[in-house]
Amino acid sequence: MVQSKRFKPVQRVAESRERKAARSFGQSQRLMHDQEARLEELRRYHEEYLQRFRESSQMGMSAAQLQEYRAFLEKLEKAIEAQKKIVLASRQNRTSQMENWQQKHMRSQVLDKVVSRYAQEDRKIQESREQHELDDRNQHGRGQKD
Repeated sequence: MVQSKRFKPVQRVAESRERKAARSFGQSQRLMHDQEARLEELRRYHEEYLQRFRESSQMGMSAAQLQEYRAFLEKLEKAIEAQKKIVLASRQNRTSQMENWQQKHMRSQVLDKVVSRYAQEDRKIQESREQHELDDRNQHGRGQKD
C-alpha cells in the first residue's frame, strides 16, 4: 500500500475532529453573544427602572413605594452581577473552544501536507517504475532486433 493511502484514514479522522471542534466553537460563540445580550438587556432595564424611580421620587412617593423600588433595584443589581459571571464563564468557554479548534485545525493542515507530500512521492516512484519498465522494454526490443 502506498504511503499516501495509509494516511488517508488518519487525515479523515483529523478533519472530522476539526469540523466537530469548529461546531463547538461556533456554539460557544453564539452562547457568549446571547449571554452578553442578556446582560445588556438587564442593564437597560435597570437604567429605565432607575429613571422611573427618580421621576416618581420627585413627584413624591410613600415609604412603602420607596422601599419597593429600592428592593427591586437591588434584585436587578444582583441579577446583573450574576449575569456578569455567566458572561465571563461563557467568554472563557469560547476562548477554550477556539483554542481547541485551532489545535485541531493545525493538526488537520499538517496531515494534509503530509498526505500531499507522500502522494507526490508516490507519483514520482510510480513514474520512475513506469520509466524503468519502458526502458527495459525498449532495451529488450533492441536486443532482439540485433
